[in-house]
Amino acid sequence: MDLVFTKFSRFDFVFIIGITLLASVMAGVTVIWPLLFIPMLTVHSWLFGYEHLWSTYTRLLFHSDDRKKFWPLVLIVPPIVFLILLKVGANWGLKGIFLLYFVGQFYHTVRQSWGILQSYRRNAGGLSWDSEVLSEVTVWSVPIWGFLYRCSQRPDEFLFQEFWLPPVPKFVVDLVGVITLMLWLYWVYSRIISFRRGKLPMGHSIFMVSHFFVFFVGYIFIDELCSGWLLVNVWHNVQYIVFVWVYNRSRFRLGIDPKAKVLSWLSQVGSGNAILYFLFTITLALPIYYLLPELGYSLDEFFKRQLVPMSVVLAMSLTFHHYIIDGVIWKGRNNTVSIFHT
Repeated sequence: MDLVFTKFSRFDFVFIIGITLLASVMAGVTVIWPLLFIPMLTVHSWLFGYEHLWSTYTRLLFHSDDRKKFWPLVLIVPPIVFLILLKVGANWGLKGIFLLYFVGQFYHTVRQSWGILQSYRRNAGGLSWDSEVLSEVTVWSVPIWGFLYRCSQRPDEFLFQEFWLPPVPKFVVDLVGVITLMLWLYWVYSRIISFRRGKLPMGHSIFMVSHFFVFFVGYIFIDELCSGWLLVNVWHNVQYIVFVWVYNRSRFRLGIDPKAKVLSWLSQVGSGNAILYFLFTITLALPIYYLLPELGYSLDEFFKRQLVPMSVVLAMSLTFHHYIIDGVIWKGRNNTVSIFHT
């Protein structure tokens, strides 16, 4: 029976429990002391949010093969996303853009959870006894319940902007909640059975628990919309940064790659390289996001009569570009590197 627990490594402990604890503390502080929301949001944006977006570009720009393969994602997709958001802003204002962001972020975070769970599933040997379809339905259940609950609250403000979500009757929220709890009770039952058989996949199971905890607390338990959003966003962003680092370390585990000398050198095993890797990505990210608002203000001044601030459109363009390209570059056919062997 003890062999079951050896599969939960020190890395898994930090990646699953450590990141969940970090996100919980940062969001919890804003619940207890609402005046600290802006400082926490600032810390999150500069240390995790911006770097989280920049981490994507280590997959697109630093290796010559990646640049050749994914060049349309770099050159063609961004202006299309920008024009679409500009059109949304022209027709529905900031309310439309933030609604699109809220829905996009919801979908993106759940998809990331599912992708990480699939990595743990593969590393656990496939889990033939665990229905993949039912597992995915279970993963989606609590976020959907939470999203519908937020709609039923009818919030009118999000991140200090006017906000709107479609109204949802409370009985629909309650019905989805009952279905969700039934799915998760069955999931708990299946894990008890696998534990008794000595086949409990610790990484996969504990990540599922963290997924339930974060989405339930972030979307349902925390009444304040922005604090709940912060919990989910910190959890998601820090996960992604670490996930990409692990991917790069696995990709270049054989040594320096002449087609990506800097990235492959930074991705070598060792605490010194890990520190340099994160300092490098932060250093690259910060100037871009400092200059982005300045560019937005300049464009506002140039166009004079914009209906929405261009700095918001530019920032959201990068965010949605990240959502789109993540859906491409991490698909199985474009991602043959096996990770989470730590």
